[in-house]
Formats: sequence, structure tokens, C-alpha cells
Amino acid sequence: MEETVRQHLLDRVKKNAYVNHLEIDFVEIEDGRVVARMPLKPEQRQYSGVVHGGVLAAFADTVAGFAAYTMTSIDRDVLTAELKTSYLRAAWGDELLGIGTVIKPGVNLQFAECEIYCDGKLVSKASGTFCVVHSQI
Repeated sequence: MEETVRQHLLDRVKKNAYVNHLEIDFVEIEDGRVVARMPLKPEQRQYSGVVHGGVLAAFADTVAGFAAYTMTSIDRDVLTAELKTSYLRAAWGDELLGIGTVIKPGVNLQFAECEIYCDGKLVSKASGTFCVVHSQI
């Protein structure tokens, strides 16, 4: 991956209020693959203490979307067209680890997946279709 594309991605992350609100930290970025961490907070849990499914879906959407973004021309953006999330086990820990991978890059549509781990266990897997659009920024 070109350093300018990597830096552009990191700059986009810095400007993304929602990603910053969730405190998502991208720790690895390469063509078609990103790895990110997200700390868990008490307000992201259900009454039983398990992480809310919406939190997992939002994290998966972000990680898979940014993986797709690594395969997108610098003058384009990606928007989620469809997201399917499978919840495999309850997440109880203090941090999520997400691995986003592009399965099928494309000019107009990209298909990407995200695996989410908590305490070393796979808790969720998501797949999404991302639409490539002209950048609004």
C-alpha cells in the first residue's frame, strides 16, 4: 500500500466523529486488510453485562468498510449498501479486536468481511457490500 493512501485513511479516521466516539484504533492497515481495537464501556453492555449486538455491528461495519476503503481510489468513498452480522457467542471482555478483509474488490461495489474477537474468542462475523461513490470531501 502506498504511504499516501495509508495516511489518507488515517486522516479520514481522525475526522470521523463516530469512529472517534467509539475510540476505534486501527493498528494494522494494508491493501484489503485492516486490524482495529475498540475498548468496551459499561454503556455498551446489556443488563446482563454482555456487549450489545448493535455495538458489534457498528464495529464490524466500520472495520469492514475501512478495509474496503484501502482498495478504493483516493478520490472515492465507500458507503455500506448491506451488512449481515452473525453473533456467535456473548462478548464479556474489556476490548474488541476486529479484522477486516476485502473478499471481492470492485470499481462500483466491494464485498468485505469482519471477524470480531473478544478475549481471544471469535464472537461475531459480519459481511457487507460497500458501494464506491464520489468523495464528498
